[in-house]
Amino acid sequence: MIRTTYSEARAQRRATAKALRARVRRLLAQAVVRFLNGADITAAITRGALVTITAHMRTLGADEELVRRFGSHAGKKVKAAHIALTGVDPQRVWTVRNDRPIEVFAYSPTDSSLTEGLRAYPRTAHLVAA
Repeated sequence: MIRTTYSEARAQRRATAKALRARVRRLLAQAVVRFLNGADITAAITRGALVTITAHMRTLGADEELVRRFGSHAGKKVKAAHIALTGVDPQRVWTVRNDRPIEVFAYSPTDSSLTEGLRAYPRTAHLVAA
């Protein structure tokens, strides 16, 4: 077995290069999302004509911990409610999560599937109770 021992200088160069790559990825993530979404969808998200599950949960008063822990699961319930109401998948858009572009579903803010889906998931039902 061959064992390679890196010099301290080489280890430092490798760590610096890794940090630089992460910084560049983080800085470019928003530009990549704007490019992938296109001008029309980016404008719709900016002005509030399209909302994601996490954005909708925040407007209903959910704290960041609740959004982080249950946003994905709530999104699955909302998608199922949307398909049950309309028969088609919701629109997909790109967003940045943890400094990386990911694809998520977006809905109209007045879409009733948002309320139904959040009500169907026990961890988020208190957000729409009334």
